[in-house]
Amino acid sequence: MRMMGFDREEKKKDIPDPLSPSAAETKAPVRSLVRIRFDGFDRVLTYFNDRFDLREGDRVFVSGRLAGRPGIVQSVTTKFKIRSEDFERVIALAQTPVRGTYVSVKDKMLSYDAEAVSPDVFRAWVLPPVEPAEDGAYETIYGDGYAIPLSDPRAAEDAEPDTFARAPEYCPRVGYICVRNGVGRAFVEGRHWYEVEFTISGNVIEEAYCDCPFPGLCKHLLATALVLSVLSRQGALDLDRDFVLIGRELFFNMLRHNGQQVTV
Repeated sequence: MRMMGFDREEKKKDIPDPLSPSAAETKAPVRSLVRIRFDGFDRVLTYFNDRFDLREGDRVFVSGRLAGRPGIVQSVTTKFKIRSEDFERVIALAQTPVRGTYVSVKDKMLSYDAEAVSPDVFRAWVLPPVEPAEDGAYETIYGDGYAIPLSDPRAAEDAEPDTFARAPEYCPRVGYICVRNGVGRAFVEGRHWYEVEFTISGNVIEEAYCDCPFPGLCKHLLATALVLSVLSRQGALDLDRDFVLIGRELFFNMLRHNGQQVTV
């Protein structure tokens, strides 16, 4: 997705790519067979790894039919002889250190720190890396985007009653929102994790897009707007400052996975 104003050079300097072996400060790759468990799947499956030095408990993404679903490494062995075509592979290792100071706000954790979890770091927690587009592949084309007044999201243009009625149930599924210099990105869990992007000016979301397949103002966009609207109207969130919001359960899962302890 386009970055719409996020400083890519600053990201390169301050926030390493969470899917990079060097960023994760791992050792040299070690060839291995790894057994991986996936949420919602009742079998532990075996994959070939030649990109990382994996350990039990690592969070990874794989190729094959479970591509896009994060899995947790259950065991690792370097004693094997296989045909490579018989196994799918580990394609990404998600290392997501949590930095910054956070406070609990409703079902979210809020930080105003510049070093708080970035959109790209959070994306690495829930989604596999984006494969480079091949020549001739379809391109992403943007229209005008939606405008949603945070004073009353129901007044948004093209907000269908049925869609708006479903939006509140998706508010707990808004796993992440980040606003930096008036530019926002969010991730909302539906059938898949969907990425939302927008700008924010005063009390209005503008240029709002979602990468879900719904051809209109979707419940993911409306849920994101509702979260910002409710928290700001209740005085729990200052929209005039840069901020990061992370779902509380996701936040503590990230801490546990990385063996971190923070004061909140």
